[in-house]
Amino acid sequence: MKKITALFSAIALVASVAAIAGPTKKPAKTVEVWTCPIAGKAAPKDSKAVAYKNKTGTYNVHFCCGGCPEEFAKLSPKEKDAKIAAALKKETPPKKG
Repeated sequence: MKKITALFSAIALVASVAAIAGPTKKPAKTVEVWTCPIAGKAAPKDSKAVAYKNKTGTYNVHFCCGGCPEEFAKLSPKEKDAKIAAALKKETPPKKG
């Protein structure tokens, strides 16, 4: 009887740990943003990206000129999210070659 009780206790413990841990999430993919969120212009294909992470994912944000990353850094997270959303609506990836 003690063995059966111990067995059920062990099963309950494993089940509760699994329930607390929850399902594993896939890592969100990184989205490239090729439209400058500050100026609204297409970023050149050789532009360096600035990583920005929010609740919905990670974005590599490209800018049209050297001053735009500084302006982007000054924005609040809410403003950054709005600028990225607007840039993604205009999005056209840079042409290769």
